[in-house]
Amino acid sequence: MSSTGNIENKTGGDASRTRRPAPVVSGIIIFLNGEDYIEEAIQSVLAQSFADWELILVDDGSTDGATAIAKRYADAHPGRIIYTEHPGHENRGMSASRNAGLNLARGKYISFLDADDIWLPERLEHHVEILESHPDVAMSMGPTLLWSSWNAPKGSRRRPWLAMDIPTELGLPVMTPLDPPIVAIGFLEKHGGNVPGICSLMVRRADILAVGGFEDAFRTLYEDQVFFFKISLNYRIIATDRILDHYRQHPGSACHQAGGMSGDAKMRPVFLEWLQDYLVENGFKSRRLWKAFRGEMLRFDRPSLWRIQNLPRDIVDQFNVRSRKAVIFILTPRFYTWLRRKLRLSVVDVNNVH
Repeated sequence: MSSTGNIENKTGGDASRTRRPAPVVSGIIIFLNGEDYIEEAIQSVLAQSFADWELILVDDGSTDGATAIAKRYADAHPGRIIYTEHPGHENRGMSASRNAGLNLARGKYISFLDADDIWLPERLEHHVEILESHPDVAMSMGPTLLWSSWNAPKGSRRRPWLAMDIPTELGLPVMTPLDPPIVAIGFLEKHGGNVPGICSLMVRRADILAVGGFEDAFRTLYEDQVFFFKISLNYRIIATDRILDHYRQHPGSACHQAGGMSGDAKMRPVFLEWLQDYLVENGFKSRRLWKAFRGEMLRFDRPSLWRIQNLPRDIVDQFNVRSRKAVIFILTPRFYTWLRRKLRLSVVDVNNVH
């Protein structure tokens, strides 16, 4: 795991005396400010139907009231909710903060939750059941709800698209263990479009530690995709179609603060350069994997040629973007997702991987 330096564990008491026996699940919430949302995130963990968990709150140098809120919950639940921060209350970025949480985690399984998102009550129970039933699988993951209705603007009843919640689609067979590197190939062929929210997965702690955790160099954008590729290139993955997490949409999110789509466009070549080095250094030889990688690199090496080759897909994508509001206006999100699955749309081909 990438080095994070020392971390400071402040639980409101002696951690060696207050911490309980190792739980089944360690939840990790990293936060940089976010006083308006973090309490709701913590409460969503406390409301879980699966009770054998610990929660590690990693403060990445907050300057608002989020620090006090986190410490209050750690004091109220000694040994079960743990507050920690970097030395000197430094800001070290999202990857280093997730690694700091991993350093303290003791659970068999790890789940992440950002401080502005929430889990639904059966979230941990469902993913624990999946991984317990599939001991040969390293990670379970599900679709995420892009959550806009939490702050529905005035007039949204007449214009529901202003507050619509959009379910994401993984494009993977459901409840079928998938051998590596098929999921990684899907990530590349979809240009990262079917990567789940990091709040929508559960991974075995032994496996995430074996691949070295997160990469500290990725402070904001693409820190999650680095992690996803490390797992999906090396281990079996299973997908569920249950949406059990809400990914809050708001202008103060880390993605928006990092520049949104423009920031993503700048960071993707950096990520792909890292991925190329990782593939070479670890000896990955799948022809389909490298074909998918070269196809994505063409997007940046020869953008004009890439646009010509992908013109049909661009037309379809533009149609999907422009029609999505109308479709969801007519169909409920649940029925929309069910219909796409029945029509076998956006499903990754799991055959012919090599």
